[in-house]
Amino acid sequence: MSRSRNVSITAASLGVVMTIVPWSAPPAETTERSFDPEDYAVEAQERIEANLERFSVPGAAIAVVLEGEVVWAAGVGVADTSTERPVQPDTLFQAGSLSKSVLAWTVLHLAYEGTIDLDAPVEPQLDGWSLPQTPDDTDGVTPRRLLEHRSGLPFSIDATPRSPASFRTGAVDRDAFTLVQEPGAGFIYSNPGYALLALLVEDATGDDLATAAEERILQPLGMLDSTFALDVADQRRAATGHTLDGDTVEPTWPSPLGASGLHTTALDLATLVAATHDGARPAGHGVLPAAQVDELLQPRASTAGFPHRLMTDATAYGHFVDDLDGVDLVLNAGEEQGWVSGFATAPTAGHGVVILTNSRNGYPLLVEELRAWSQATGLGTPRLVRVYGSLRTGAWIAIGLLAATSVILVAVAMRRRRQATTSVARGSASWRSRLVAGGSAVVLLTGWWVVVAPVVRPFLPDLMTWIHLTVTATAALLPVHLARSVTRHRAGPARPAGGSEATATPEPGSPASR
Repeated sequence: MSRSRNVSITAASLGVVMTIVPWSAPPAETTERSFDPEDYAVEAQERIEANLERFSVPGAAIAVVLEGEVVWAAGVGVADTSTERPVQPDTLFQAGSLSKSVLAWTVLHLAYEGTIDLDAPVEPQLDGWSLPQTPDDTDGVTPRRLLEHRSGLPFSIDATPRSPASFRTGAVDRDAFTLVQEPGAGFIYSNPGYALLALLVEDATGDDLATAAEERILQPLGMLDSTFALDVADQRRAATGHTLDGDTVEPTWPSPLGASGLHTTALDLATLVAATHDGARPAGHGVLPAAQVDELLQPRASTAGFPHRLMTDATAYGHFVDDLDGVDLVLNAGEEQGWVSGFATAPTAGHGVVILTNSRNGYPLLVEELRAWSQATGLGTPRLVRVYGSLRTGAWIAIGLLAATSVILVAVAMRRRRQATTSVARGSASWRSRLVAGGSAVVLLTGWWVVVAPVVRPFLPDLMTWIHLTVTATAALLPVHLARSVTRHRAGPARPAGGSEATATPEPGSPASR
């Protein structure tokens, strides 16, 4: 949409927007700060309660890690809107892609045992399943490259198999496992890649993924409530998910094991985060050697593409890394049909936080808390927070511009109506002008509802009503304005009221009067 022709109104609206949006401030630098978990806990509780209502999220759980220990955890809101059952620190949530972090620990453990070779081709390490043949050499697909999202496999989230058993029965979309670039060439976030790692774990151990992860990672670390296999007893204390519209999603909603599929609690996930710190206990907490934990956390490849490059600097094994002025912030986010969750940790600084929500509207709550936590710890402002702030600022600017445009169009329409009482414009709107006017409205509405709204809605649920109203108002007024502008341009100057051109009365004695 072009900017308003009225420069003063546009400048004023932009000034108002930039005044009321605090996100437009420059990113905070990393500073040394004393972090008080008790003070943070009080503020976080109040902030999350407010943001649950603000973003239409039923419930959330949070946990804070300091120097290798979980120092605070709490539940806020409700786990189930029908029963009003409150969220507790041990309430189970679907973890989405946070599952990849647990799977990465499992693969690294098997590599340490010597059961898996990270740098050998993955196909010979599987029990008979093979990748589709392509011009690129599939021998370049190794467990390490699968962990790094550099295997050359596609994103293909909808085609990712629900369980490793699908590989054995042949119920796998082989296009999802067809290389789209040379292995090792660069970053492509791949859900099929982690499904393939889940199959590798099962083939290498002879156990199902749930058992392999439980015996090697979850139980030894003390993540006693977490599981890749939700049973009936677990379902009774699991959070019900909620879609963007608030519809409920049962905890048993199926998701692809390996790429997703983990059910966990804030306390358990904080325990995993704590195990990356070298505090009172060495990193790894006896489950992995400290050297392998360091390998797990190291940035491996620069991220690329939307949205990962916007949010992080690099990928590692099962998570991402953001460089905060020389301090590596290790983070990951997970999304399912009715849940959004995430964690962030700076192992060298000894800080970590976990946030789990039971709604697809949970993204802004998660980012708001990440912003508050990173400021409280003095770590600085993560890229994800800065991008989210820019998105909100851009949304408010768009709302301001659209509102200003609507006001201008109404003012122009009222002025033309007043002029119409003293003059009549020649001609009427042609089919071309009506087509241009109607087409402009259709393009605006289609662009918003079909292209833009589905992308930004999960991140800006509290602003969607304002954007809907201003887009719709502008689209409704634009055809009237354009049709009249085209008609007046084609018709030329208006005739005086009366319907005919004025004729001068000849003076007596002039040739015209004779």
